[in-house]
Amino acid sequence: MKTNLGTLFEDTFEEEKKRKNKMPLWADLLLIAVFFFIAAGGADILALALSDEAFRHTGEYHLLYMGLQAGAIFLAILLLHCLIDRRPFRELGMSASGTWGKYLQIGIGWTFALFVIGFGICWLSGSVSVASVQWNWKDLSLSLLVFFIGAFNEEVLIRGYLLTRLCRTRMNVWVSLIISSAVFSALHLANSGISPVALVELFLSGITFGCMYLFTKNLWFPVIAHCAWNWIQGPVFGFKVSGTDMFSSLITQNMIHPNLINGGLFGFEGSLVCIVLEIVFIGLLIKVFK
Repeated sequence: MKTNLGTLFEDTFEEEKKRKNKMPLWADLLLIAVFFFIAAGGADILALALSDEAFRHTGEYHLLYMGLQAGAIFLAILLLHCLIDRRPFRELGMSASGTWGKYLQIGIGWTFALFVIGFGICWLSGSVSVASVQWNWKDLSLSLLVFFIGAFNEEVLIRGYLLTRLCRTRMNVWVSLIISSAVFSALHLANSGISPVALVELFLSGITFGCMYLFTKNLWFPVIAHCAWNWIQGPVFGFKVSGTDMFSSLITQNMIHPNLINGGLFGFEGSLVCIVLEIVFIGLLIKVFK
């Protein structure tokens, strides 16, 4: 049976649309933007206040900062979604039900395969070489926790709240997905090494995670995939993660020279190879679920 992409998610939010929104869309978007900047700024100030200069260069500091930021943003979303808009908590997609085997297989297995292929292409093309392999269990485990919190933070904001809120309007679901993915990409504009290629790849990542959520209405699916993506990319294969380099990695790379194959200073997400692999990932995702 052929898949009609135009109507792929047509009935996804029919139940949510039956409940009248307490506030207009523009007011909700304005409030969530204000809450986001207050929460992010407050977490930054509090993390700095609770640490000294030496501590700020450790993985534990990143854990403290991400935990404070995620907690503040989550509380802000709960305030807006549950108290102001008076919407049920389940609409944020944090359900324990679902096909967890499939979520883990795709979210972790497919992501690992993507980076094996991507790293292999970079290595075979001479864009990167392996300097060393080292097992630092502390950094591997700490980075996994940090990236899980970071993934939860971004997914509950962009997919759990923003995408769901847009889909509750008369707006086409694909348009909602495109807008939320563009916002996700724009959140990385201040990151080190950002480039037009990286912005396109981040937009496609937003499409990927958004499709995962729309197919299942379970936010944990894109959270798992998002966490796996960042952790495998950085602490395992040694690429920078969206321009950041917080932890030592299993594989230490020698980047011969930054280019559009290895992604340069932004990491593999700044690579044309990553864009091609991401498009294939999206195609396979649609094929599996529809």
